[in-house]
Amino acid sequence: MAISIEQGRAAKAAAKTALAHLPGVVGIGLTMIGDDYALKVNLREALPPDVHLPDRIKGVQVCAEVVGTIRKQK
Repeated sequence: MAISIEQGRAAKAAAKTALAHLPGVVGIGLTMIGDDYALKVNLREALPPDVHLPDRIKGVQVCAEVVGTIRKQK
């Protein structure tokens, strides 16, 4: 059964708490992988080799992307 947007939103809320301690996390959002919603963790830079993201949070797949520094547009 596909992961619904409601499941994704619940996992996103849990991820904000669970991943807050990780260095370089600049955002957490939802994305689609196939027919499933997944968590997308945006990183300023690659995580150190000894730091790992969980594969899933509340049953929802976690993926990461290095997006750099987030800046306010003028």
